[in-house]
Amino acid sequence: MAQGATPVEQRRLRAELRRIRDESGRTQKVVAEALGWSISKVIRMETGAVDVSTSDLMALLSYYGIDDPGRKDALLAITRGDRKGWWEQYRSHYPQRFLNFLAYEDAAAQVRQFTGLMVPGLLQTEEYIRALWRGVMVDPARFDRGVAVRLRRQEILTRENATKAQFILDEAVLHRWVGSPDVMVGQLSHLKDMAELPNVSIRVIPFAAGVHPGMLGSFSVLELPSDVEDVDDYVVVLEDQTRDVLIRDDPEIKSKYVEIFYQLEEVACPENELHKIIDPMIDSFQKGAPQ
Repeated sequence: MAQGATPVEQRRLRAELRRIRDESGRTQKVVAEALGWSISKVIRMETGAVDVSTSDLMALLSYYGIDDPGRKDALLAITRGDRKGWWEQYRSHYPQRFLNFLAYEDAAAQVRQFTGLMVPGLLQTEEYIRALWRGVMVDPARFDRGVAVRLRRQEILTRENATKAQFILDEAVLHRWVGSPDVMVGQLSHLKDMAELPNVSIRVIPFAAGVHPGMLGSFSVLELPSDVEDVDDYVVVLEDQTRDVLIRDDPEIKSKYVEIFYQLEEVACPENELHKIIDPMIDSFQKGAPQ
C-alpha cells in the first residue's frame, strides 16, 4: 500500500477484495493458482499483512472481470495514496500510531468517549489545551503544533456531515483546576455550547454515583462507517501515561469497551441536566475558586 493511504481506506480495500472474491465464487487457492502467486500472498493481502501494490490490484481486478471505471479508479486510488489526510503534513513530527489514530478518528461515523481526568480533547478550548500542556509537557516548543493538531481534530464535530459524538465525563473533570479561573469559565461554557449541537451529547457521572467501571481508565470507542467492513467495526483507544494504545484487531476487547460505555450511560446524568451541574461551577470559578 502506498504511503499516504489512510488505515480506513486500507481496511476498505481489504474488505472489497474479499467481497469481490466471494462474489466470484473463487477460493484464495484458485485465485493464487490463476495468477501464479502463492496462496500465502493472497491471504496476506486480504488480511492486511502485506501491502497491495497497484500492479497486483490491477491483476486482481482484471482476473475478477471488474470493468466498472468508477469502481476500479476508487480502488486504485487507494494503492496510489491519492487521497491523503490532513495529518500527512505532520508525518515527520509524529509516530505512525498517532497518525493512524488521527485517520480513524477523522473517518469515524460515531465517537463514544469517557474521560475521568480531563476534558476530552475534542471539546477542549485552546486556552485549556495550553494550560494543560504547560503542566504536563516537557518541551514547550511543541505547544503550537500540538494545539494546531488538536483544534484541527475538533472539526469533525462541526463540519458538514459532522461525526456523531457521545461524551461521558466523571464529575472530577469539571472540578479539576486547569489554568486560571477565566480558563475554566471559558472551558465550562464551551462544554455547554458544544452540547447544543445536534450531533453532540455530553453527560456527567456525579460523585454520588460512587464506584463505576470508568474509574479503571479513560477510553474512546471509534465506530467506523458501515461500508468499511461487512459489519459494524470499532477501534478502541486507551489513554496511557506515555502514549495512547490503539486496539484494532481484538474483537473481544473492543466489545468489552462498548459494553462498559453502555454501563456508564446507566449511571450518568441525563443530557438535559448538564447545565444544572455546570452553571454553579461557572459561578464558583468566576468568584475565584471551584466548589
